[in-house]
Amino acid sequence: MRRFAFDTKTSASSSPRRRRDGSYAMLLVISLPVLLGVGAIAVDLSYQKVVRTEIQAAADIAALAATAELDGTDEGIERARATAIRAAARNTAGGESVQLKSEWLRFGHWDSQSGQFIESSDPEEVDSVSVWLNKGQVSAAFASVAFDDPYTEVTGASVGLDPLDVPPGALSCHLPLGIPKCVFDQHTDSEVNSLVLVLNPSGVDNVGWARLGDSPNANWIKQQLYDCTYSGEVRVDDMVGLQNGEVVSALKEVDDAIAVSDTRWLPEWGEMPVQMDGSTVKSADWGKTLEGPIIVFDGGDDYCVGSGGNFTGYEPVVGFVWGAIFDVRSQGAAASKNIHVHLDTTIERQFGTRPGGTLDAGIVYDTPPQIAR
Repeated sequence: MRRFAFDTKTSASSSPRRRRDGSYAMLLVISLPVLLGVGAIAVDLSYQKVVRTEIQAAADIAALAATAELDGTDEGIERARATAIRAAARNTAGGESVQLKSEWLRFGHWDSQSGQFIESSDPEEVDSVSVWLNKGQVSAAFASVAFDDPYTEVTGASVGLDPLDVPPGALSCHLPLGIPKCVFDQHTDSEVNSLVLVLNPSGVDNVGWARLGDSPNANWIKQQLYDCTYSGEVRVDDMVGLQNGEVVSALKEVDDAIAVSDTRWLPEWGEMPVQMDGSTVKSADWGKTLEGPIIVFDGGDDYCVGSGGNFTGYEPVVGFVWGAIFDVRSQGAAASKNIHVHLDTTIERQFGTRPGGTLDAGIVYDTPPQIAR
């Protein structure tokens, strides 16, 4: 009987499984540089993306900080330049402080129609700041092994815009007074700024006490005169209670407030009206004013025709105007007790706590700087 002897070593080395293992090893050797290269690209691109994001964020922050300093003057531009450099330096990119060079800053105005930044040397035209940042060559350490390309340049650019101020939709501070919107509808701007509004008797070109959500009373009027934020934030569309009667204790509070006021009748307002007969403003205090925002309400045209409305009930707030109480008469017959108020819509005063108003009457909401691009 013939027996067969098998050479197990030779048989194992020639098995299909061993041949497959050899093929995998060869494939791995061939593809390893490709796999390393792809991995290197992924790692380096992620790192570069992080640095690029950091440098862009620094550019945005610098642009916004600089824009907030613009005020239409050369001094404002220089403050904006210094502020941008400091703001950038407070940020890091790639683990290093961001260095913004002065020559990387440009000043100009934003053309909203074309969506373009236009450089300008006229400070009154400047409403935007262009910032360019160059981080320089960022190392691509892993990719350099596979592709011999160890660096890539990272930059960032931003334009900060100071939008136009808009009528406010709310105020946290106001005098306890209100005037009807029809005053603005029926008078030109110059006429509005030459009016002398009176508290009583009821009639055209009146001013009255105005309280958020309730009827004005002596105690509240005195508190609001003492602290213009006493009744809290008043918003457009809120309802205010009205009355225009004499409130002796409130008029005396106005007298006292004028006496200690540090604001005065401005030359831009023209010649100061003659003092009322029986005025209780002391001669030493004549020329001083008690100033602040005044509520504008919409009660229809009745407040500006005929008897001029009766300042009772509730009306909706539509905006705010700057007013200056300059004369008071807190003694005498009831009909004689009065105040005189001057309006000023010519100077923009930033008092708004939010946008949304429709009446452009000199008090504005300071719209925060924005990134235009």
